[in-house]
Amino acid sequence: MANLTRIKILTTGATTSAPSNIKTGELAYSYVAGTQANNGDRLYIGTGTESGGVASSVDLIGGKYFVGLLDHVHGTTTANSALIVDAQKHVTELNIGSLALEASGGSGQVVTSISTSTTLAGASNSQLVTALAAKTYIDSVVTAQDLDFAADSGTGAIDLDSEVMTFTGDTGITTSASGNAVTIDLDDTAVTAGSYGSTTQIPTFTVDQQGRLTAAGTTALATTLNITGDSGSDGIALLSETLSFTGDTGITTTVSANDVSIDLDNTAVTPASYGTTTAIPVITIDQQGRITAASTATIATTLNLAADSGTDDGVALLTDTLTVSGTANEIETSVSGDTITVGIVANPTLTGNVIVSGNLTVQGTQTSVESTVITLDDPVIMLADNSAVAADALDRGVGFKWGNGSVVKDGFFGLDRTTLRFVFKPDDSLEADASDENYVAPWGDAEFGNIYGTGADLGNITVGIADDNTITTVSGNLVLDANNNEIVANANLTVNGTVDITGAVTLTQDLAVAHGGTGVSSFTGNSIITANAGGTALSNLTSSLGTIGDIVQFNASGVPVVSNIIDGGTY
Repeated sequence: MANLTRIKILTTGATTSAPSNIKTGELAYSYVAGTQANNGDRLYIGTGTESGGVASSVDLIGGKYFVGLLDHVHGTTTANSALIVDAQKHVTELNIGSLALEASGGSGQVVTSISTSTTLAGASNSQLVTALAAKTYIDSVVTAQDLDFAADSGTGAIDLDSEVMTFTGDTGITTSASGNAVTIDLDDTAVTAGSYGSTTQIPTFTVDQQGRLTAAGTTALATTLNITGDSGSDGIALLSETLSFTGDTGITTTVSANDVSIDLDNTAVTPASYGTTTAIPVITIDQQGRITAASTATIATTLNLAADSGTDDGVALLTDTLTVSGTANEIETSVSGDTITVGIVANPTLTGNVIVSGNLTVQGTQTSVESTVITLDDPVIMLADNSAVAADALDRGVGFKWGNGSVVKDGFFGLDRTTLRFVFKPDDSLEADASDENYVAPWGDAEFGNIYGTGADLGNITVGIADDNTITTVSGNLVLDANNNEIVANANLTVNGTVDITGAVTLTQDLAVAHGGTGVSSFTGNSIITANAGGTALSNLTSSLGTIGDIVQFNASGVPVVSNIIDGGTY
């Protein structure tokens, strides 16, 4: 950098206003002794959009005046200086006109004074009270306190310093006090303590207004049990009569001890098991739902069969076995428990035409089709559909055989997995392993009409179709590239359009200024290139001072010169 860098400085005693002639980003300083009332010892910077070469605004950003406000011991309150707290966030003294504790942007209560009045006379929300004043006031208030109380009806108050609270019992209630306890007791009534009620009597009571029993007695209990059936009803005197259970049609009752048994009578049916493999049971039921007769009926024991062909002689279910047979080389059957399984043999041989109406999936490792004509409706054939993510060396395409008159050769066309290019190989008999499905060069020839593509990697190219001898593109640029980054034109090169060069250009002669060049083959080291006043030649500007940080500036005549001073001027 330059040895000396100057910014605009104040050169007059007027310190009441900021500079007005600095540019955006330019600095200016007033070194007149600064006070709060003037603009001395302050640093300015131009901001905003320039108008007429001058910044639209001038901002105050610092200066000795402001630094001096911070020059004192931390935590020591200093007059006419900034407030800086110490390591414990304390200051020695702070005098304020009002204090408000509130969140940022809030509106808390402002305190302006501290009161020492022991009666809190004239107290307001803008005052704080001292500890002694608060204690004196509270002590004077506590000695004049009463205990206020209220009951279900009426209220009262006890002067805690001079009066006593009395608990008085009302009707049927007696109270007594002992120590710190008050006992409230329920008075006795005229009722004689005892047990009321029996097997033939129930107790009766009289209750007064306070819910107490004032009289107690008994009354006789009902001793008749009323009964009702599906038809008829009666009453049983529980103390003198007996309740009888009588059975109706097919029912017999028995009483033993405290149990009543109700039993269903036997019918004419002989107890036995009815029904066999050839007979089913036949039963008769009476009005009461009982079985009054039982026998059996014979069932059919022959299973009749039918098929697309053959004779049905029936299967005797008790003696014969139903056999399900398959067809040789086509269908096989098996039985396990109660299940018959019918399926296709492992390697079936089918005769005649076969039509598959659904999808056909072949899961073997090899599929051979000996047809002479194969027709597919699918416009796209998918090869190597089970390829894994991991790379392999197998090419993808179509292999074929052809005879040359003496032997049958193997050919291939498709994707070369190594180069990821479409290739054609008419004969792979010379490869080390002709069956590894990894074909290698040399490749065969191919003949096409027009070829369209985005690139080509070719050997020698001969251009010549009739009298055309033209290489062109349908759209975009024609790019010529060489492995050694050099393209040699052995004949004269005529360019009718514009030449865009992004790489290096080597010339055997200097390119003149008039043609966009410099007119020279080399430059002076460690120099800056400038042009003469007429712009017809270049010259080199070097540092005659030999000082670190020299810069190039224009002098009053507009000529570039080397200097080590940046001078911002005055204001």
